[in-house]
Amino acid sequence: MKGLKFAVSLALAILVSSGAAFAQAHDPMKTGTLRIGFIPAEDSRAMVRQSQAILDIVAKNTGMKVEAFVGSDYNATIEAFRSGHVDVGLLGPFSYVLATTVAPVEAFAVTVVAKTMQPSYKSIIIARKDSPIKDLASIKGHTFAFVDPGSTSGSMVPSAAFVKAGITPQKDFKQVMYSGGHDATIVAVGSGKVDAGSVADRIYERGCAKGLADCSKLKIVWTSPPIPNDPLLYRKNLPEELKKKIREAFYSVKNLPFGEMGTVARFDPATDKDYDPIREIATALKLDLKKMK
Repeated sequence: MKGLKFAVSLALAILVSSGAAFAQAHDPMKTGTLRIGFIPAEDSRAMVRQSQAILDIVAKNTGMKVEAFVGSDYNATIEAFRSGHVDVGLLGPFSYVLATTVAPVEAFAVTVVAKTMQPSYKSIIIARKDSPIKDLASIKGHTFAFVDPGSTSGSMVPSAAFVKAGITPQKDFKQVMYSGGHDATIVAVGSGKVDAGSVADRIYERGCAKGLADCSKLKIVWTSPPIPNDPLLYRKNLPEELKKKIREAFYSVKNLPFGEMGTVARFDPATDKDYDPIREIATALKLDLKKMK
């Protein structure tokens, strides 16, 4: 696996780090520093900057310095948990399930986004309006962009939809690529680099608002059923008192931006079992989760 691409402190100083720089497992009780990990979904500096208020709450409630880490890809963030380099994190539903197969982690909260007030979101597939693509079947013969193999809405859920529709992307599509990020998929479809792509609905809306693409020229050709929102997780071996302070900090949040979630109305308590539906999809897709990392 790749090492972490960089770390961003509360002061937003970017620290370019090699794998060797994190050769030893991190102990927050000895260092007085709590590391919070994110998967890459948007511009990383902006993502951490937008999360500043919540990071400050965690720092105040735990009495620790807080550092935010953004992996170079989904696997890098999962690896950070496995290696003990990260203590707390926000992962996508599928990347969380992947993490539980290799790291001693557990979910303790689920995000409730202010715009929907629901602990769920959806995967969508977008294409240009001047394209003949109008549904899953009509993507055949065209180019397509997933986000990352570890992405729930950008890969896993649309893949399950293709299987259900009797479509094999690698065989039926002209070309399949992984963009590396939801924002990159929006740009790729908008610029014509690919004919269609899968993204999270909430990130598509924000991407359109930011001008990543001229969305007046784009259309949504497929929408998934609701997906459980991104979980917050921590390492199981953290001291119980510290885990309690972390939970209290996040449960106190009201209407603040966090990661790629946009404005979070609140964090509701969650458990590992809440993500069993994701495991069921993985089973249906015959995915070997341990081989995916």
